[in-house]
Amino acid sequence: MPKINVSVPGSSPDIHEFESDKQTITVGRATSNDIAISCESVSTTHCHIVKTDDGYTVHDDDSTNGIKLDGKKQSTIKLTDGIEIHIGDTSVVFNTNEATAAAEDTSASSPEIDSDAPSKNSKKCLTAVILLGLIAIAGIAIMPWLGEIGMASEKATTTEGKWLGFLGEFHPVFLHLPIGAFSLVLLMEMCRIFTFGKYKPQTTLALAFASGTAVFAAVFGYFLYLSGEFNGDLIEEHKRDGIIFTIILIVTYLAKYAADVMPRKGLLKPIYGIGVIATTGAMISAGHHGGEITHGDPLKKAPWIEKEEEVLSNKDIADPIVYTQIVHPILEQKCISCHGEKKQKSGLRMDSHAALLEGGDEEEALVPGNLEDSMMIAYLHLPLEDDLRMPPEGKTQLTPEEVQILEWWVKSGASETVRKSELEVTPVIAKALNTLKTPEEIAQEEAALKKFELERLATTKRVRAELKEVLNEVNTKFPGSLKYVSQANTDLVFSAVSYRSQFQDTDIDILSGGIGSLTELNLGATQVTDAGMKKLSTFSEIEVLKLSETTITDKGLAELANLKKLRVLNLYGTQVTDQGIKALLGHPTLKKVFLWQTKITPDGAEELEKSLHESQKSDGSEGDENETPESEAQVIIGT
Repeated sequence: MPKINVSVPGSSPDIHEFESDKQTITVGRATSNDIAISCESVSTTHCHIVKTDDGYTVHDDDSTNGIKLDGKKQSTIKLTDGIEIHIGDTSVVFNTNEATAAAEDTSASSPEIDSDAPSKNSKKCLTAVILLGLIAIAGIAIMPWLGEIGMASEKATTTEGKWLGFLGEFHPVFLHLPIGAFSLVLLMEMCRIFTFGKYKPQTTLALAFASGTAVFAAVFGYFLYLSGEFNGDLIEEHKRDGIIFTIILIVTYLAKYAADVMPRKGLLKPIYGIGVIATTGAMISAGHHGGEITHGDPLKKAPWIEKEEEVLSNKDIADPIVYTQIVHPILEQKCISCHGEKKQKSGLRMDSHAALLEGGDEEEALVPGNLEDSMMIAYLHLPLEDDLRMPPEGKTQLTPEEVQILEWWVKSGASETVRKSELEVTPVIAKALNTLKTPEEIAQEEAALKKFELERLATTKRVRAELKEVLNEVNTKFPGSLKYVSQANTDLVFSAVSYRSQFQDTDIDILSGGIGSLTELNLGATQVTDAGMKKLSTFSEIEVLKLSETTITDKGLAELANLKKLRVLNLYGTQVTDQGIKALLGHPTLKKVFLWQTKITPDGAEELEKSLHESQKSDGSEGDENETPESEAQVIIGT
């Protein structure tokens, strides 16, 4: 029985037999032909073989790529035993000798056959592959609605939660596999383009591997997400992109597999091409967000992005704000990539002072004045292999000097606004601070310090000249009552202790000329009333106000709430009540309130003190050198 051995490029040889008494045998890509050849270069009805008296002849049916003998197109070719012709790009060997045909049959089953090529078995598996792919797509699509965040945390008590948490740790193992496999597919397709179709890659196996590993990466990644250890917009975007990438990748694989085994490809080829492009886009997006999670946004360091450099004044250079100019840059380099706006590991953000005070899901990150209870400090000292160590193993660690600086700041009260000059800077801390600067920056700071000192002296001289008239006027009426706090600044202190019976509400006007410099005012036992308190409410720089043994009431006390820099208030021997003291609830800077021999009850005093603690804890404000070590507000009621 005559046979022909059909070898499609990149596929295993296929043996076709036909009856020797059959007069005409049709050949083409359509399955309706006697010999169907699944190759794009073969036309639907390409040619036909005719039996003649002396053998067989093949005739071209006006096909696109013709029939060829020795590389030359022919309209008719006489078939002899063992002759090799080409139908399109497909090699066809004709055999009439049974022995030769048997040899060809043996050759067709030799181990040199490409195992990746589709075969009859591939056609049989098509339904199962498509069904399995659709199940995987459905599972990945509904996955975000399964489970609860936190169920796979380290504190999980259920067996299910423990297993999910364990498997989630394998997400980093699988996530690079689909990326690598699909990158290989892209490389092969680019070679096809650059060779103008001469190179015909077999990408099916690579796509199958990429799809399978992508499913594992997505599922294990979701398990890690359920641990609750990672949250934020960036995590949600990475989860979304990973799911989209996996689904599109599976669809692309199914389209390619079906195109390989089905003779009529229809829309399969365009779907495959669109799938490759869409999968590439999803992979880039998912990979970018994943890189941001691990290493931060690389685009921030792009050379074409111009960074706006903040122009600092000589004061800010010489006497920096500790949190803004020293602490925050350390956190930005070592911590905020995992605890920032887009990603909050353990629910903790460290990109602002308020966020530090708010803390994470379970722990307090920052407790001003307390190193042991501030987890942002405690976790720095854990062993590197400890799961709670921050930064974790593999991340850039803080230097010993940076740790010293953070501890110094926290121990000093962790204020958001305090300047370096307001804190004790030991030689050890001074040395640590210098490690953060280049020699050029140290020289710049020294130069700025000199300029700032000159500017300060010039400003002091100018302001004092402006205050000279006020000092003369006040001290003429009340000799020795208005003085400078020190010779180094322009702050003023007024005391009417020697003029108690003379100083009245109208005399407050005489102080208005120094309103911008008056920081301490002692009006104890004077004749001031509630009307005078309304005038005092405009003295915005007052930090210490003594009104003991005056006639002020709740009405006058309400006016003092406008003094936003007030730190010390003495109301000893006044008629204020619990109702009046409510005006001071939540005051941002008030640290000491003296209430001896007033109408304030212990409950009212306790309420005020509690509100001051809460408001000042939320903004990390500090007190003066006479305060408790914890820098907490005190309301002293006495007995």
